[in-house]
Amino acid sequence: MFDFTPETMLLSALTDMFDQMGITWSSIVLHLINLVILTVGLYLLLFKPVKKMIRERQEKVKKIEKENADLNEEVKELKNSTQQVLSEAKKEAAAIHENAVKVANQKAGDIMGDAKARAKALIERTETEMDEERKKLQSDVEKQIADVSLAVAEKVIGRDISKADNRRLIEESLKEWSEKEND
Repeated sequence: MFDFTPETMLLSALTDMFDQMGITWSSIVLHLINLVILTVGLYLLLFKPVKKMIRERQEKVKKIEKENADLNEEVKELKNSTQQVLSEAKKEAAAIHENAVKVANQKAGDIMGDAKARAKALIERTETEMDEERKKLQSDVEKQIADVSLAVAEKVIGRDISKADNRRLIEESLKEWSEKEND
């Protein structure tokens, strides 16, 4: 009744070894139940929360990456709009500068025109004054000539000349003198 098959021999050797160590089949089953309970407990208490926490972290990271991508887009748009505004500002500054140059040139032209008008008025006034001075000098010269002529005529004639004779002689002399001066 002893069966010496390899399976039975192995089983009997294991049973002897377990007996020597003080391990029974019931303790092995209890240890297996404890291992299953411990594994399920650890899965429920640690693995699921840690897995959930990792998933939440991944979602936060994805959300942050999306926000960063959106912010990068905004920065690019702001940069483009800033460049456009800067370009428009440069154009506007060039237009303002051009307008200022035109206004300055116009004012310079106005000032030059005013100066020319003043110079022309000054020249005309000076010419008028010179004409008046020339007429005054001519009148003085005519008076002196009349006085000299009168003195010469008195000496040549030897008598006093009346005012009417004096006037007639002066007018004749001036007429002759004017005709010679115009020739």
